[in-house]
Amino acid sequence: MSNGTTSAGAAGNPDLQDNQLAEFMSTLERELAAGIVSLPSWSNVTERARTALAAPDFDINELARLLGAEAGLAVRVLTLANSAMFMRGGRPLSDLKLAILRVGHDMLRSAVYAHALVQLRQAPKLQRLRAILQQLWRESTQVAALARLVASRTASADPDAALLAGLLHNIGKLYLHVRLDSREDLTVNAPLSVTLLTGWHARIGAAVARNWQMPESICQALADQDVMETMGAQGDLSAVLSVAVIGAYASADPAQLEDTAAHLAEFTRFGLNAASWLELLGRAQAESIALRVTFGD
Repeated sequence: MSNGTTSAGAAGNPDLQDNQLAEFMSTLERELAAGIVSLPSWSNVTERARTALAAPDFDINELARLLGAEAGLAVRVLTLANSAMFMRGGRPLSDLKLAILRVGHDMLRSAVYAHALVQLRQAPKLQRLRAILQQLWRESTQVAALARLVASRTASADPDAALLAGLLHNIGKLYLHVRLDSREDLTVNAPLSVTLLTGWHARIGAAVARNWQMPESICQALADQDVMETMGAQGDLSAVLSVAVIGAYASADPAQLEDTAAHLAEFTRFGLNAASWLELLGRAQAESIALRVTFGD
């Protein structure tokens, strides 16, 4: 995926490229197994907030102080707390501690990770990937919106956890793009890139989430997201994320909405007919736009 210079020998030698790619993937597997996640770092405040949220008994006062130390992150949390999703007739908040209490743990995680991903998209060293990272973010909000709606409608999973899983479902693809782009010696053509992303992103995403100390249900959902056809053995959150991935990607073309809804109705565990799915797909498109406004597009 690298856009940098590559030696003529490597570029013209398929065997050498195969060996380099095998070495790269082997290194990646060892790093992830050891809990090493190498992404360009976001701000220290964002990292400290992420770490604080991983603790089972985080201190709200300390977390409010952390969030307040970075204006962009504080604004994102307050915007979320004052959004239509959480206001529900309440009064607008300007106090971070009250905002934390209003949105809850999983949604606060979502706000922090959304802010972190904005920082990644804006990192100078990732400028060459900016369009790709933007597309991954838009896809993530589409999946997140649909996952939350499905969980809310069917009581299949906690809606806030479903939204967080949706936001993170592409983290494996992001990780692969960033790592491949950093390899000046490795050229990956478009077909091979697609193969790598489709074959590896789910397991890499789960490994990244475990390194970030995410709940195991979310880690497992990321790992299971591409196995909807055999979801009988999946946990509820895994099933919700899987169907949201199918629905969000298949309905990207408005002309395919009805066909997508009919296909989703075949997964009877959710108890939704084609008309219900069509309604959810339409609402998800609108809510994904609202999510991008709330979290930062």
